[in-house]
Amino acid sequence: MKISKSPSLWLLFLLAGFPQLSETIYSPALPAIASSLQTNNHWVQWTLSIYFIGFAMGVFFWGRLSDHTGRRAAMLSGLILYVLASFLCLVAKNIEWLLFARLLQGLGASAGSVVTQTIAREALTDHVRHRFFAAAGFAIAFSIALGPFIGGYLTQWFNWRSNFLLLVLLGAVLIVSCALKLPETRNAPIAQREKILAVAVKLLHDKHVLICIWLVGVVNGFMFSYFAEAPFIFIHVLKVTPSIYGWLSIGIALAALLGSITSRRLVGKLSTQQLIRIGCACMAVGSGILTLIVSAGWIVSQHQLLSLVLLMLPLMLVIYGGFGFVIPMTLSTALQKHQASIGTAGALFGLSYYVLVAVFTWIMGLIHNGTVFPMPIYFLVLSLSALLATLKMR
Repeated sequence: MKISKSPSLWLLFLLAGFPQLSETIYSPALPAIASSLQTNNHWVQWTLSIYFIGFAMGVFFWGRLSDHTGRRAAMLSGLILYVLASFLCLVAKNIEWLLFARLLQGLGASAGSVVTQTIAREALTDHVRHRFFAAAGFAIAFSIALGPFIGGYLTQWFNWRSNFLLLVLLGAVLIVSCALKLPETRNAPIAQREKILAVAVKLLHDKHVLICIWLVGVVNGFMFSYFAEAPFIFIHVLKVTPSIYGWLSIGIALAALLGSITSRRLVGKLSTQQLIRIGCACMAVGSGILTLIVSAGWIVSQHQLLSLVLLMLPLMLVIYGGFGFVIPMTLSTALQKHQASIGTAGALFGLSYYVLVAVFTWIMGLIHNGTVFPMPIYFLVLSLSALLATLKMR
């Protein structure tokens, strides 16, 4: 079989972005889901956490499978499971059903993350790869922000189930696109692949990899904890509609675009460690400002417009720093020393940081108390831990 080394970058961008769209599209519907399924807010927020548990298992499973069956077959299998799970979400009758379906949905969607990253790492040159991951950072952040924008209107115009209907249709389109356009890029014989335990030991002894796992976990935990907690802050506390809450995500998307463009222009002028440190510093500054604003009692429903502005500006700074700098630079450099076993190494790498994301979003649901206070304080702690981690990078 002839192996193509030129996958469509546009298709890779779509495959990298759809898992995050799946995570955030129903964020505006969380209060409505809690009411519809007659459950409490904590359980509904944990539908985001359990998605990442499935995602963590999936990045390991699909990464390993892609080493044996090829990248194309693994991607198509994951997408098929994703569509079936999205349909189960669509017809969920209770919170237990929805939690199980979200677990399967995360398992299937994770193929879009780990297999896409593996294809990019093995099929693109160093220069193109760095720029791809920088652009993919925006594609991911944009898809995360686009989700609530779409979901806000779907929830307001129809109901919360319409969000999952759209995901079923999106998955079907991606299956057809991959069947027609996605080439096979795996070229190393299976016999040359290292055993999983040997790869895991190498990663555990690589301090740079461990730091990258923490950074990616923290920044993604930041993002998805926001989408777990924010609808209750904006819709319940500040009394905005789901569609207005969705519009606020556009500001995050524009901030992510600015960060992505800036980081791409600085590639070659600053080291990757410096770029990552800038991003973490932005996260810490934004979280600190937000904590001060909330502690001063300036976020109240009586001054809705002022409260929205004061909330969004520091949050945009967080997203600007986090996704514009940290994610693309970290993903691009994390596994440079492990190219010989890139599929398995990528699987273990993804498994590790998505476990962290699941834990971080679960903690956000655990400390939810119906007020504005938990989120900024939690963000400040996470951002400071990321900034301290960058001081250990070489």
